[in-house]
Amino acid sequence: MALVHQIFNIALLSLGWVTVSLTAAPTAEQVEFFERKIRPVLAEHCYECHNSSGKEKGGLALDWAGGLAVGGDSGSLLIKGDPAKSLLLQVIRHEDPDMKMPKGGPKLSLEVIADFENWVTDGAPDPRTNKPSKEEIAKATSWETIRERRKQWWSFQPIRQTAPPKVEGNWARSDIDRFIQAGWKDAGLAPVADAGAEALIRRLSFSIIGLPPTPEETAAFVKAEALDRQGAVEAAVEQLLLSPHFGERWARHWMDWVRYAESLGSEGDPGIPFANQYRNYLIRALNADVSYDQLLREHIAGDLLEQPRLNAELGLNESAIGPAHYRFVLQGFAPTDALDELVRTTENQIDVVSKAFLGLTVSCARCHNHKFDAISQEDYHAFYSIMTSSRPATIDVNTPERREKNKAALAKLKPQIRQALADQWLREAGEMAAKLTEPSGRWKELIEGAKDNKNPLHAWHKLRLAKGEEFAKTWRQLAGEFAQSQKALNEQRARGFAQRWQLGRDAASLGPWVLDGNGLDGSVAKPGAFRVLPGGDRVVDAILPAGVYSHLLSDKHAGVLSSPAFKAGEGQRLYVRVVANGNVMTRYVVQNYTRGGTVYPTTRLRDGKWRWQSWDIGYWSGDDLHLEVTTAGEQAILFSNKANSWFGVTDVLVTGKDQPAPKEEMAEFVQPVFAKDEPPNAKRLAKRYAAAVRQGIRAWRKGGMNDEQAQFLNYFVREGLLSNSPEASPEVAKLVAEYRKLEAEIPQPQRAPGVLEAEAVDRPLFVRGNHKQPAQAVPRRFLEAFNAKPFSAKNSGRVELAEAMLHADNPLTARVIVNRIWHHMIGRGLVATPDNFGKLGEKPTHPELLDYLAGRFVAAGWSIKKLVREITLTRTFQLAVNPSGNAGNTDPENRLLARANVRRLEAEAIRDAMLQASGSLDRSPLGGSDNADSNRRSLYQRVIRNRLNPFLTVMDAPVPTSTTGRRDVTNVPAQSLTMMNDPFILSLAERFANRVKGDEDLKTVEAQVDAMFQMALNRAATPDELKGAKAFLGDADAQAARAKDALLNANEEIRNIKAQLSALREPLSKQLSAKRKEGEESTVAGPKPFAAWDFSKGTKDQLGQAHLSLEGGAKVEGGALVLDGKRGFARSQPLAKRLRDKTLEAWVQLSDLGQKGGGVITVQTRDGVNFDSIVYAEKQGRHWLAGSENHKRTDEFNDSKEKEALEWPVHVAIVYHADGKITGYRNGKPYGRTFRRDALREYKAGDAEVMLGMRHGKGASGDRMLAGRVFKARVYNRALSAEAVMASFSGNTSFVSEEQLLAAMTEEQRASQAKLQARLAELQNSKTEFEEASKSAQDPWRDLAQAMFNLKEFIYLR
Repeated sequence: MALVHQIFNIALLSLGWVTVSLTAAPTAEQVEFFERKIRPVLAEHCYECHNSSGKEKGGLALDWAGGLAVGGDSGSLLIKGDPAKSLLLQVIRHEDPDMKMPKGGPKLSLEVIADFENWVTDGAPDPRTNKPSKEEIAKATSWETIRERRKQWWSFQPIRQTAPPKVEGNWARSDIDRFIQAGWKDAGLAPVADAGAEALIRRLSFSIIGLPPTPEETAAFVKAEALDRQGAVEAAVEQLLLSPHFGERWARHWMDWVRYAESLGSEGDPGIPFANQYRNYLIRALNADVSYDQLLREHIAGDLLEQPRLNAELGLNESAIGPAHYRFVLQGFAPTDALDELVRTTENQIDVVSKAFLGLTVSCARCHNHKFDAISQEDYHAFYSIMTSSRPATIDVNTPERREKNKAALAKLKPQIRQALADQWLREAGEMAAKLTEPSGRWKELIEGAKDNKNPLHAWHKLRLAKGEEFAKTWRQLAGEFAQSQKALNEQRARGFAQRWQLGRDAASLGPWVLDGNGLDGSVAKPGAFRVLPGGDRVVDAILPAGVYSHLLSDKHAGVLSSPAFKAGEGQRLYVRVVANGNVMTRYVVQNYTRGGTVYPTTRLRDGKWRWQSWDIGYWSGDDLHLEVTTAGEQAILFSNKANSWFGVTDVLVTGKDQPAPKEEMAEFVQPVFAKDEPPNAKRLAKRYAAAVRQGIRAWRKGGMNDEQAQFLNYFVREGLLSNSPEASPEVAKLVAEYRKLEAEIPQPQRAPGVLEAEAVDRPLFVRGNHKQPAQAVPRRFLEAFNAKPFSAKNSGRVELAEAMLHADNPLTARVIVNRIWHHMIGRGLVATPDNFGKLGEKPTHPELLDYLAGRFVAAGWSIKKLVREITLTRTFQLAVNPSGNAGNTDPENRLLARANVRRLEAEAIRDAMLQASGSLDRSPLGGSDNADSNRRSLYQRVIRNRLNPFLTVMDAPVPTSTTGRRDVTNVPAQSLTMMNDPFILSLAERFANRVKGDEDLKTVEAQVDAMFQMALNRAATPDELKGAKAFLGDADAQAARAKDALLNANEEIRNIKAQLSALREPLSKQLSAKRKEGEESTVAGPKPFAAWDFSKGTKDQLGQAHLSLEGGAKVEGGALVLDGKRGFARSQPLAKRLRDKTLEAWVQLSDLGQKGGGVITVQTRDGVNFDSIVYAEKQGRHWLAGSENHKRTDEFNDSKEKEALEWPVHVAIVYHADGKITGYRNGKPYGRTFRRDALREYKAGDAEVMLGMRHGKGASGDRMLAGRVFKARVYNRALSAEAVMASFSGNTSFVSEEQLLAAMTEEQRASQAKLQARLAELQNSKTEFEEASKSAQDPWRDLAQAMFNLKEFIYLR
């Protein structure tokens, strides 16, 4: 960065400058000082913009003594006789906010500024007597030179072996204490007293397990501490370290470091399948005190470890779960630039890995060398190459033993079953000719239906009755068709394609593919492969051609088949020949993007039929794609919970523009029939059939058949023409029974988010971070400041990265984790910026202690529990919090730790403490994730990015975007409001109160109040607190009486006013109804809408001009608008009036209750961006929703699941009130709760339209489409009342609207009604207040409990 830029020109014009004499040669000491302290800073920060070899901003050259002496355009920088006022010093001190140097960077350290002050005071002696050459400037400003200087930063230096200092007195109890005590001497500090027993046990418990001690635990500790303080502490610490809650506490910290989340965020916010498996993995590992170096290896490359950590009890490969954190990225919805999305998500992965484990901001070097640290742009891209050499997936984390269970035994049985079946089939084949010539039953049915020339019996269908010349002619015709088909098949197999992998014909082509799952062994199955069905009256489901199959032993086995990456081109199509069942996913993946969406098509296969599945990939020309075929549960995001799932693939290809599509040919299925010359007659043809089948069976029995034989024989097996029952023979029955018993014992996969090793590719460096400007490839390696040697591994390099991070040459890893543990135990890290050990972070307050702890941590086996124990047993940890003497002024931030830090509890600890005090805490561990109202510990709460727990969020739980090593601690009104009004907290306060009131052992008010203090604060109540609580409780009866009287009076007046309103309105309503004559009713029964469509009468708006046009295949049929859920929808003409408060209404029948996200009726801006909609199941399955852009006006109604809309139409309405409240209705009745999220959107006349069948947008798109039938739909330009909604639903033609009533009233009546309604509203508000007051007065214990939750002493740890 430049030291002095053009700002100098202005400054120099206004000041008189003279040069400092430079005639005296610097002394040796001065030269040494300059070379060590001054030149490196000038070179790094100034030479680039102020040099004498081509770049001299402001006429200033700082690369030689003459340039410094001459100064800029208007003179020198140094004032003769008063160097302390030099502008040079002013700008590096940042004294003038407009002249701060280095520009755009942080202020130079105090040590560096002091060096410049000394240098200037000494006369600025400068040995640089000659101008440097361009080469010398280039070398001085080169990255290599800058990097070497930056490597001198403290955190890049090796960990020093430091001995504890010697200190006076006997205060210090440990080596840690000695380091801390040594720091007080120069500051003149003395330690405060030790913390009291009650405060200490509370601090220990929260710090180690994140929960308060119980009253019993507190009492036991206080008693033991009175006899032997240190012994009591040691015993308590051991007990807490052994608690299963230790892992929960420290897992929550770790989850902050890796930005744990269970969904991807953005539109739709899809879940990350099995994300909570990672949380549970952390808990188990931390409870078991798995060494930190092992955990780091597991996080970087746990799926690749040669000796993974296995959990025999749970059958889990624990190590393989570690890399799940790579998958917690925030991913956008259907990005049109997929490479940009890959770059962004990979940058997040690099950011998290480098911050969490190295304390460095490597991601800041994406666009250029790091501005402040010894991290190059190539360092970033080396990490980028490592990360992008793996692909996201859901992986099976069963132990190898579970993954391989019974596979060998099943593989041994299959040839025996094949032998037994083949023997039986050969016996049956002897009768085949007769069955053909005299068919009956199934044979006759199949022969008569064999009209497709791909059917093996088609030739017999054509020739069985032919004789003589007719037979010969027909045979020649069929043989000609076969020859043409064989030629086309040969041409298809030989044709050159943009990409081709003939997996069934070229086993070697499978080599570069990415395979995973215990259903794939890396080989191509030979023709004749088969599966033994796990149950039923059939043994074999198919005789298969050569290919890659996931289910040859069991369809419980998992499979991921992923092609090498290839570049898509214009006009190309991707084809895969595939057979699958059980919700198999097949799709092309663009730049590792895990989601589906508008331009990311996906296909589910569930029919068990072969097909050429294809997609147009021309849109993605220039992007990297790969084909992915997975069993149902193995998709990274598009997971399907289908237990039994399988697939097979034989061929994959990419056609170029205008190339013919591949297709199935007749020759693939009937070749054995035409393998020989023309038969003379039908009888000989029947024998040929029988011979061909026998030949196929023999080839199958020997394991040496070809694809054509497999396809031919498969027909006879599949159609039941050969015995395929377990009862085919006693031998078959015995073998199949044994097989099925073993297959039933195969466990289902246990899954976790993960990544798979793919092609190891050294990616190009992106110029200025722009992925559209690739430059040279950057090899996979570690940070060049420590080791610039590229990894030699042929895989991604993740294993090598883990080892480099743990190598003794890298001092960061040990320092960072030791500092994190210190931070969570003491309340502030030795380095206060735990995620940044670079130049922008803070320096350690006790560098020797940090290195001492890091060294011991490594030497002691990287044990987190040992370090926690060591810290808690120090006297430093056990100090009181109140500063003594002048310590609060001398060390206000308590950097020197002469006292303990007051810390606010984390959001989860506050919630858990309330649960424990209320007696509601469910301590059951592990398992799935919970809703917000769960009584389990808060780390088990779901972390859904678009719906984070509101209480945890307001109490500063981090938003999961990047590493958070130090949470924010804010103090905002929303926190107090939440603590006072949150329904869950109110319920906990009530439970707390009831717990105390219901305890029969607490005989007096004093005992009850004291128990509350013990449960909430782990101490007894003081006399003043007891007195105040009793006084508060004593007023309860009087308050209750007053509130009850006020409520009775309000209710009485409300009844009177309602009677008066009824007397005013009912006669008018009856008169209006009576005046209606038959035949004069409105076109629409009930309240009058703004626009209405009745599809029994077409697509025209019954009341206006908002007529509908049908698009994408939508049609009106049977009195309904029919929508296919894929492309069909209806769009209205622009609306003629503005809309704000409104009501949307429709009568709809769904085609599938399992669909998600489709819109029934929508009002949207014409660009399709902003909208309000009745949406089905976008956020919760089978629930109706008020949809809106980015969910601004969207929340859960929290009503029951939809069950009836599949059988018959249901009426759904959503009312948008002027005050922003939104109310749902179903079949005329309120649907769930009313809520308010954001102000209503106003839709301007002419810029709004109505959509039916699509959530929003300009064209059909992804999951926005509805599958079903809409019978009627209406839009009202006002918020309907509950009565009006019911009238509309019921078709009440006598309904009288509010507008009609008002029109019928006299001025006097309207005024009277307005007055009565105003008073009624006032009374309703008062009634609510009286009810709340009455409730509070009736249960002052709840208020007391809630007040205790709000105490600073409850929320803060002292």
